[in-house]
Amino acid sequence: MASESDRMIAHRYRLATELGRGGMGVVWEGHDTLLNRPIAVKEVLLPPELSALDRESHLVRTAREARTAAQLNHPSVVAIYDVVEEDGRPWIIMELVRAPSLEEVVATHGALPVREAADVGRQVLSALKAAHEVGILHRDVKPSNVLLCDDGRAVLTDFGIATAEGDSSLTRTGMVTGSPAFLAPERVRALDFGPPSDLWSLGATLYAALIGRSPFERGDPMATLSALMREEPDYRRIPPALHPVLKGLLKKEPDERLTVAQADAMFAELGTPQEARRHREDDDEEPPSRRGSRTTLMAAAAAVLVLTVGAGAYLKFTPSQAEGSARVPQARASTPASAPATSAAPSASSTPTPTTSRTPVALTRPWTSPDGWSIQRPTRWKGARAEAYTQWTRPDRGAHLGVEQQYATLDPHQILRDAEESIQAATGVRTVRRGSVAQGTAEWEFTWTAAAGHPWATAGLRYREVRRATVAGATAFVLSWTVAEDQWRRQGRLMRQVLGSFSPPGAAS
Repeated sequence: MASESDRMIAHRYRLATELGRGGMGVVWEGHDTLLNRPIAVKEVLLPPELSALDRESHLVRTAREARTAAQLNHPSVVAIYDVVEEDGRPWIIMELVRAPSLEEVVATHGALPVREAADVGRQVLSALKAAHEVGILHRDVKPSNVLLCDDGRAVLTDFGIATAEGDSSLTRTGMVTGSPAFLAPERVRALDFGPPSDLWSLGATLYAALIGRSPFERGDPMATLSALMREEPDYRRIPPALHPVLKGLLKKEPDERLTVAQADAMFAELGTPQEARRHREDDDEEPPSRRGSRTTLMAAAAAVLVLTVGAGAYLKFTPSQAEGSARVPQARASTPASAPATSAAPSASSTPTPTTSRTPVALTRPWTSPDGWSIQRPTRWKGARAEAYTQWTRPDRGAHLGVEQQYATLDPHQILRDAEESIQAATGVRTVRRGSVAQGTAEWEFTWTAAAGHPWATAGLRYREVRRATVAGATAFVLSWTVAEDQWRRQGRLMRQVLGSFSPPGAAS
């Protein structure tokens, strides 16, 4: 975070912390003093080399586009609350969302699994459909403009450079706005463009979610644009299940691309988690209620690139560092489901919904380790990761999930016997059952009482735990699922869903 402020805008919006700054503007965390709620404020700045006429045109355009985008009321669109003028320039007042961007998630935790990529695709597609229906084009769909919230919501942000179709005054400056690696070919050719251009950018965004970069990124803007116009994407590292929809979205001719309905149907065939949200299981815990206005952080608009047609000049907006996970020293569990005391979280915080309706929340969410294994981890549980141990803990400390990697003993039964010896010091350890689950997988169920000073458990509380050891190649994985004993039966279905979802490195998504 760059700086602090106590400035008031329009006698109502107080600026607090600067979140990101670049040539095109500054994003602030702020507070609406009238409605008493947290907000994000985008202060629009323009490069000093622009002429007075161009500056005036851009400022008018920004204000008009923001007011147009404020018409959108969709759970996958960051809400725009207000546009005000202060010091001769517009300030955009927006919903404040605490969530990492798709770009940050992929950079920190690796590629999205197929189902989660399809889920993100469907949600962004729904947001674009809503925008297109009222004549709004986004024009800068890219991984840094898609936020992934902890409740499973994918949110499209930065409609500040969107344009209303049919308004020629918004494009009379002759400038193409967007990030070159995600631009549609027709926009580079300065041809007419429309909704299919946003669908192209969505295809490039999902490709980046699976590979880590756009299919046309070459490190240099002009080389990138050349690749975009002349080359086809390399799909060899893309899971085959996603080939049809990505190839359909990344057709170079707009009239050959998939429509919104066609793309949505193809995403649905992949069995996305979004469908499961419609059917919450009655015997699993309800998510904690939202408690008032939580301080939130909008992932600042990143890498807004303005390309002057014919000149090749560009201006880049680089945000401040956003929150992210960090590695911590390696540690081994020596007490039931214990783990390193870390604060790094491989999950994002929950985010307030911009509409009055409540978005259904999935019980689990896919998570892929940088080491290649994946699991459906429970939503809203706080996560932490060490070099060989990853854990999630329910906020009330009544439940815990851990995944440990081992490289020495590869007999799953011996791994569990060693674990039993190491935790005998815990209070009241009692075996419930032990045995084989499948070839190469053993399981041990037991109860224990937490002692004072435990990394996550509540002292004096009785817990029941299942430890499952499974061998995959030269690595053994030990999964632990722990729940307060009085909640054990109620959480059984969720346990089976989570443990059964574990997939070692190299397994198909």
